[in-house]
Amino acid sequence: MASRINADWHRDNPMPKNPKPDQRIAWHLAHAKFCQCRPIPDGVKRLMAERGMVLQSDATEKPA
Repeated sequence: MASRINADWHRDNPMPKNPKPDQRIAWHLAHAKFCQCRPIPDGVKRLMAERGMVLQSDATEKPA
């Protein structure tokens, strides 16, 4: 469930133009911490998994 947007954070932290994968990951992790208006996209989660990174919420979720 999405929450309200943190417009100030979005204004002050635009996604870089043509971001490299590590920039996308960093932006979305900061976004999840400071705004939470939407979840981290699956594509970014895949990039994180390729690098051995695990989201805390993913680590605690039970398989279906």
